[in-house]
Amino acid sequence: MNNAPASTALPTLSVLFGAVMSGLTWLPLHAAAKAGIGGLWITLAVVVFAALPLLPLLPAIFRLRGQDLKDVWWIGLLIGVEYALYTASLTTTDVARAILLFYLAPVWGTLLEVGVLRQRLTFRRAASLVLGGAGLAAIFGIGTDLDLTVKLGDVLALLSGILWSIGLLFVFKRGGSGIGAQSSALAIGALLGAAAMALLLEPASAPDMTMLFQALPWLLLGGLVFILPVWVITLWAGRRISPTRTTIIFMAEVCVGVGSAALWAGDNFGWRETAGTILVLAAAAVEFLPAPASAKAKDGALASDRRGA
Repeated sequence: MNNAPASTALPTLSVLFGAVMSGLTWLPLHAAAKAGIGGLWITLAVVVFAALPLLPLLPAIFRLRGQDLKDVWWIGLLIGVEYALYTASLTTTDVARAILLFYLAPVWGTLLEVGVLRQRLTFRRAASLVLGGAGLAAIFGIGTDLDLTVKLGDVLALLSGILWSIGLLFVFKRGGSGIGAQSSALAIGALLGAAAMALLLEPASAPDMTMLFQALPWLLLGGLVFILPVWVITLWAGRRISPTRTTIIFMAEVCVGVGSAALWAGDNFGWRETAGTILVLAAAAVEFLPAPASAKAKDGALASDRRGA
């Protein structure tokens, strides 16, 4: 029982690293956009480069049988398409609105844990959700200049958060399919989602070879250095810590994204952004606190149930 905190320390730190990488992903995408490529086609290009190293793992999927085979495809479609939807939302609505709507995901994650995993809504988890929500509201000025007009990107961002929560629930509950099979399925799901977004939303903006060649170094950097590690971290850590905890820690992406944009893209970083960053970091910090003994026992029992499933 004393080993419980240590068993989640590495996955938690891995998710935090993934959040930092995800928050900086805009840098290579912004550089690639200068070549004249449309945002959704950039998404498809970087997804292609991120997916290629995972495609050799496809045979691992076809060795699965029964429920494990069904689960791995659900994981791939849910989380893979989620990445495509979220990226698409960043180019079809304001970035602030897209991030805010996506990070309603802890709400869906908590509801799934309570309703499906039969876990209690603890004070620590509730406090983390409140702090995170307050931080996001502060960063994006909720209550001061919120535009209630619903855009396509708003819907895509909201859907991506829901798919993220459901996908992490599959990863958390069903570990029999293996990380290799899950990773390759995620690559397929992301490719399908990114291609659908580009073809449906920007069918007339396909880049020519000159544009792709000019943007190639940035596309490679974005796909292989930023996106691919986040995919693997999500699946590896998602098998070891709960969906809501994973999403709450990923909220650090907001701080990194807002801060880096303020430093290198000239975005405003005033008192609201500072207060919001502190609140979001506090929400993540709550997740690092030691769990009560009773919660550790329940987590151990839940892990045993998953291994036996």
